[in-house]
Amino acid sequence: MLHRSHRLLTILALLSATAQHVAAADQPNAGHAVSHLRRPVALVTPDGGHHFLVANRDSGTVSRVDIKTGRVTAEIRIGHRLSDLTLTPDGQHALVADAGRHQLVVCRLVDGQPAPTLRIPLSIEPTRLAIDTDGRRVAVSSRWSRRLVLLDLPITQASSPRQVTLPMQGRHLLWLRQPDTLVVADAFGGSLALVDAVAGRVLHTHHLPAHNIGGLALDPGGRHLVVSHQVLNSAARTTDNDVLWGLLITNNLRRIPIPELLSRLPLAMRRHSVVMLGQAGHAAGDPAGLAIRSDGSFVVALSGVNQVGIGRPEKFDLTRIPTGARPTAIWLSADQRRAVVTSTLDDQLNLLDLDKATSLKSISLGPRPESTSYDRGERLFFDAGLSRDGWMSCHSCHTDGHSNGQLVDTLGDGHYGNAKRVLSLLGTLDTRPWAWDGRMGTLRDQVFHSVSTTMRGPRPTQSQVRDLVAFLGGLQQPAPGHTATTRRQQQSVDRGRQLFTSLDCQRCHTPPLYTSPDSYDVGLGRSKTNPPSLRGVAQRRRLFHDNRAKSIEEVLRRFQHQLPRKISPEEQRDLVRFLQSL
Repeated sequence: MLHRSHRLLTILALLSATAQHVAAADQPNAGHAVSHLRRPVALVTPDGGHHFLVANRDSGTVSRVDIKTGRVTAEIRIGHRLSDLTLTPDGQHALVADAGRHQLVVCRLVDGQPAPTLRIPLSIEPTRLAIDTDGRRVAVSSRWSRRLVLLDLPITQASSPRQVTLPMQGRHLLWLRQPDTLVVADAFGGSLALVDAVAGRVLHTHHLPAHNIGGLALDPGGRHLVVSHQVLNSAARTTDNDVLWGLLITNNLRRIPIPELLSRLPLAMRRHSVVMLGQAGHAAGDPAGLAIRSDGSFVVALSGVNQVGIGRPEKFDLTRIPTGARPTAIWLSADQRRAVVTSTLDDQLNLLDLDKATSLKSISLGPRPESTSYDRGERLFFDAGLSRDGWMSCHSCHTDGHSNGQLVDTLGDGHYGNAKRVLSLLGTLDTRPWAWDGRMGTLRDQVFHSVSTTMRGPRPTQSQVRDLVAFLGGLQQPAPGHTATTRRQQQSVDRGRQLFTSLDCQRCHTPPLYTSPDSYDVGLGRSKTNPPSLRGVAQRRRLFHDNRAKSIEEVLRRFQHQLPRKISPEEQRDLVRFLQSL
């Protein structure tokens, strides 16, 4: 009996220690002064602006910040790689998107600090969260999945996520004042999808002449949707003149009347509906998060130039306030006289006085380790200062390292007059040579050429090129566009793989990288083309160097690209399924 009691006590002690360890994983970090990169991407306040909860992307933590004292009072480990957070209408819970673990984390607020109580597995990598105006449901977007997830509130272990298929990858979300209607913004291009949350379907999709949508907001009366974005002009060239005068790329706010947004008719492009941010000699690259004040003026993060801009739709002037590196999310006080901004790449919050257009305080979220070449490269990638006058950053065209899907006329092939699709940089380190014609033998050469002849900024130093290459080398391939989930689907993928080999597709797209170091004449109106990698091909909007193909299916059916024979509809389906799995 004594022996059994001893064993029982030992087991209980182990269980107690384990429980304490698990609980500790979600408790405030005893020294939130731990040195690590946080990368804040979202913030909310549970008490009207006295304290803030800040979601940190890289550390997977939520920081609790006392604005008055300028101190971090706690840092709580929530997940692996956080992408967003929001508060439930009752103020009792915070919902956190964990992109690293594909989870929605429900946290109960205890003394103002989030305590995880429930983790809901998601079939997508969550990117943004939005709770509807009635507090009945939450929407979750995903930048790689063409799906939207809807969950009813309150969320329980028995909650069943509903999915809505989207025509594009989604990012920013905004519930309209019309019941059960949601706007989903394109993660890379310029589409806006209107979703009926009750029916669980897309009502219609509008296509703006835009890309890199950075934020959505409603004006005070709810009469207009305001969108921050960029516009790339494929008819312009990457010359000094076209970059300097904003002919190549512009940074804008677009005001869309709600009745027109709700209509299926194409949106009218009125001149007065577009607000230009910045001008020649003083540009404003990469507009991001925004807020609209009750007097109609706007506050927008100019993430590429490390500023917040204040302006009015009817005026050209833009008042600017300096912030930390890459401001992204914005919160306005109830009187709209102050703002708090996340400076993502400086791991800090900035408290701004909007009336006086000054920065009141910078609040560090904690010590950071010595920066690596990758870290410095990340800062450069999102820095519009690399371009002439700050019109654009690398991120402007290669959104999140991917592609905005647009055409641009560069000196990439040694001459102008042939606008080409912006290539994705995800996994680019493995896909030599570079440029559409394969003229660049090293990634360093390509980076130097792009900064010098596309962005037209100051001549990059060797260390800057090295750091950018280090950052690009760390960019991973996106998730496949389709993953086989059933035996039947897997059999289709296997048949497609066999077809890929028997049709000699691997001659130009050689596994495992599905590209080639050579260039080929493939009958696309150019002498020779270096085949881009097919990895992640399902995440691209259009295909071929000039975007002439709308889909993989069209490449095979309409263009019969390099096929030695006509393939059957069944073979096409299998081949498409295989390519989507890469």
